Amino acid sequence: MQISKIVLYNHLGDKRIVNFELGKVNIITGESKSGKSALIEIVNYCLASSNCDIPEGIIRDTVSYFSVCITFNDGEMVFIARENPNIKGISASTTVCLMRSIEELPELSAINSNMNVDTLKEFLTRKIGISENLHIPDSLTREPLKANFKHSRFYCYQPQYLVADPHQLFYNQNKEFVPQSIKDTLPYFLGAVNEDSLLVESEITQLKKLLNRINREKRENDKIRSEGVSQAYSLIEEAKEIGILERSINPKTRGEAYTHLERVASWEYQPLEVKAENSAIKELIDKRSELKIELGKISDNRKAATDYLRSSFGYTTEAKQQEIRLESINLYNDDLEIDACKCPLCESRLETPIPTIQNINKSLENIKEDLKFTIVESPRIQSYIEGVESNYHSIETELKTVERSIAALYSENEKARTIRDLNLRRGKIIGRVSLFLESINSDPEIEDIDSKIDNLKNRILELEESVDSDNEKEKLLSILNKINLQMSKWVNDLDVEYENNPIRFDINKLTMYIDTDFKPIALPQIGSGANWVAYHLLIVFALHQHFIQNDRPVPRFIIIDQPTQVYYPPERTEDIVEISSDEIAVTKMFDFMFNVVSNLSPNLQVIITDHAYLKNNENFENSVTEIWRDGLRLIPEEWIRL
Repeated sequence: MQISKIVLYNHLGDKRIVNFELGKVNIITGESKSGKSALIEIVNYCLASSNCDIPEGIIRDTVSYFSVCITFNDGEMVFIARENPNIKGISASTTVCLMRSIEELPELSAINSNMNVDTLKEFLTRKIGISENLHIPDSLTREPLKANFKHSRFYCYQPQYLVADPHQLFYNQNKEFVPQSIKDTLPYFLGAVNEDSLLVESEITQLKKLLNRINREKRENDKIRSEGVSQAYSLIEEAKEIGILERSINPKTRGEAYTHLERVASWEYQPLEVKAENSAIKELIDKRSELKIELGKISDNRKAATDYLRSSFGYTTEAKQQEIRLESINLYNDDLEIDACKCPLCESRLETPIPTIQNINKSLENIKEDLKFTIVESPRIQSYIEGVESNYHSIETELKTVERSIAALYSENEKARTIRDLNLRRGKIIGRVSLFLESINSDPEIEDIDSKIDNLKNRILELEESVDSDNEKEKLLSILNKINLQMSKWVNDLDVEYENNPIRFDINKLTMYIDTDFKPIALPQIGSGANWVAYHLLIVFALHQHFIQNDRPVPRFIIIDQPTQVYYPPERTEDIVEISSDEIAVTKMFDFMFNVVSNLSPNLQVIITDHAYLKNNENFENSVTEIWRDGLRLIPEEWIRL
């Protein structure tokens, strides 16, 4: 599987076609911001990526459809197109247009989605030859992983941010779960996994899960059986306590106990009737409140009347004393002439005149009139007080009656709650007894479980003997040793710091090691961006050589973006970097790629996008497919002006 074309459609249906030769090195060189780095993400988006990582800007503003034409090993050319997600304001389109065995590129009006991304992924998986496979983790802590086309893309892209990164070797290795996916699926892509044994291992896994479940059920049944007799007597005592069985029952044997429990299980459960009257309680409480209020009012009236009567009796006593005192003064005649300014005893002159006889007699008459009124009203007040007292005692009696009624209803409610609890307890004990009887009556089933366990163990043992996992591990180690040996041979073709030391790829850590005379040095511990780029190229080309030579199901292309960035950072110039071929490091790097592709021709296609342009390098100049400068770039100028 290699890339024949990248085709972009604008909104008017115009096409921008970038052609590539199969089985060769294709170089697109150009200035910054011309769209070179977007090619990897366009290809990845068209080849069933779940996300669209094509950069925002001119490309996503002008393009309507992104598409690629890919050619498979059998010669079939397939056209794959996906709509620009910006048109519908979504993160990524979920549908795809797939056209097989095309001879001409379709017009925009002919592009219609005919499948979803998952279907496209399955198509590509089958088309490149990925067979049925399944990686089963040793610890069973992760779900088994099936390698598909998505996992094969890890080894096809080297974006600008990756090719000189010492901490990751493969595409998307820095994303969550991807490193583990690479570790799980790379042995399959390398051919270390015996594909005939994959189905056997899958069957072993399923049988082990079934065996664990049956063993758990057997342990539960054994526990119930061992505690069966004592639990049976305990259940009988509980049934007697809540009235399901007679209290006189006292089984002597296990058989008698089970017989009584069967009676409990078949007992027709009829809940006891529950009577409770909450509405009557509420009415009585309201009545009690009303009586208390009325009783309070009567008590206030009684106190007021009593106080009045008490105060009137005190006034009458005082008025009577005053009358007695004034009666003595009545000894004088009203006609008697007395000088008010002269003392009647010593006849001396008084500065303040004394009351006259007439005035004293007038006061006496007034007191006598008041005493007549008081004496008349006193019996009436006494009668009123007696009526209030009678009413007070009547209401007090009614209040006590109401309170006794409330207490009685509360007692009835408590009895009703007790009956409800009893109903619940009876339901629970019947359920427990039924479950107990089911568990102890399953002797034939237990024998069947033992038979199942023996059969499963024998079948698992038989299958495990047919699978040689140790051989697969040794096979993987052998393949990696060959790859490491190839990289150690190639290292002299590149400009690296440790060119005389063997290098090796660690699949568990997904990094490279250089075994020096003193110690192994991991890639992140090695300085210089030139070293990082060189080791990335070594592992990617060594893997692809192994894939090709062993006919493994991995796309036969590699796209590398800006491999010379460590020598000529793109930000330093706006134009193409023209260098002479005596730039040893850069020349060695390109010659290395030309040589590997040539040796594997026509089975490997390499697409390189870069700033640099190697003058006087025939291979380089012959491999340049487009030069994006002087207005030529991925997006035509006329598209931008629309």
